[in-house]
Amino acid sequence: MKKALAFCSLVLALAACGGMIKPENGSQYLTQLDAEPIGCTFLYKIESEVSVYDADDARTYLENRIVDQARPGNAYWITSQRTRPNEWVIFGPERAFILVANVYDCPHPNSVRTAADGGSSITATPILVEHQINCSGAMYGGQTGGC
Repeated sequence: MKKALAFCSLVLALAACGGMIKPENGSQYLTQLDAEPIGCTFLYKIESEVSVYDADDARTYLENRIVDQARPGNAYWITSQRTRPNEWVIFGPERAFILVANVYDCPHPNSVRTAADGGSSITATPILVEHQINCSGAMYGGQTGGC
């Protein structure tokens, strides 16, 4: 009974390890592109290999590696992704994720045009403000009618 309880505790502890890689040094501000960008400067190609449980953790690991480079860039495009089995693993992830990405320096990383959309559409849309309310007429800067 004690062995079964210990085994179940170990399995639960390993399952809780998913999502363990956290963004570092501002890597969450990188823009992931779905195709080759137009109007951006290609900086370098990077390959990362990490043994994790989740593909999102592998992507976060890649982003952290990009930020740690001498010329980090502000956008990247994953050109290939594959997995390979981890041999002789008793505890831990059964596979390693291998991601290859091109890193770019884009003038406006939130509105990058890519080759996939023919360079015609923008990935980020601006917010349109239709009207502005002037609230300077009453006490504490607000109107008495509920500004």
